[in-house]
Amino acid sequence: MNRLTRTKFIILGALVLIFVAGPKLAPYNPLEQSRDGAAMGPTRAHWLGTDDYGRDVLSRFLVGGSWSIICGVLGTALVLVLGLTIGGLSGFKRGWTDQIVMRITELMLSLPWLYLLIGIRAVLPLDLKPRSAVLVMLLTIALVSWARPARLIRGLVLSLSERGYVEAARGFGVPEWKIFLRHILPGTLGVLGAQALLLFPRFVLAEVTLSFLGLGVGEPEPSWGALIIGLKQAYLLKEQWWRLLPVCLMLPLFITSALSARALTQHYRPAR
Repeated sequence: MNRLTRTKFIILGALVLIFVAGPKLAPYNPLEQSRDGAAMGPTRAHWLGTDDYGRDVLSRFLVGGSWSIICGVLGTALVLVLGLTIGGLSGFKRGWTDQIVMRITELMLSLPWLYLLIGIRAVLPLDLKPRSAVLVMLLTIALVSWARPARLIRGLVLSLSERGYVEAARGFGVPEWKIFLRHILPGTLGVLGAQALLLFPRFVLAEVTLSFLGLGVGEPEPSWGALIIGLKQAYLLKEQWWRLLPVCLMLPLFITSALSARALTQHYRPAR
């Protein structure tokens, strides 16, 4: 891995750490309102300005970012665990197991997850906390998003299973689970890493989208989706241009993650 690739990973890690530590770094209480300081532009006291209620935008951005990062990590981890388990089992066992898993995978790929989310949100209890509701919906996305990583893992496991060292291990009577852990699993780590870097910003964006559409975290709780709701009113951007600043600060996270995934894919080589 060259210096440029390592730099991308360092930048991505630094961004994630900043957002995870957001509640500790926030200069103000994100829920504190000030009538005298409502809708103010960036100043030394409020670097990203204030919203219509006088709340510090930077504080709300940092605190809301920590929630988005947590959602992204949990969703990504669940998808990868399911993808590795199901795809690995399908590719390693083959036969009727592979056939059944592939049919289920095709079904999962055809599910319209947006309509599924709306339906789930409609049946959730009205007294359920907004953050809990968002977490339920994101986990639902994860439960129906394992199909694509599973297909990639299955194809890789099929290829690794035909290597000479795997055949030799079977010939010596090594248990199947040991063969998978010692010889197959290490060869999938590069694909899992690349998929993690691709899935992570998607889950963060899903949380932002849900909040933006009114299906996620609502007022007064801080969230990235709530920060960009004002962008729906285009006329406000002429008078309150600083509303674009949170979006500009979100972009490096998505761009760096995508570039890191591409770099990891290019440098990945299956274990031999």
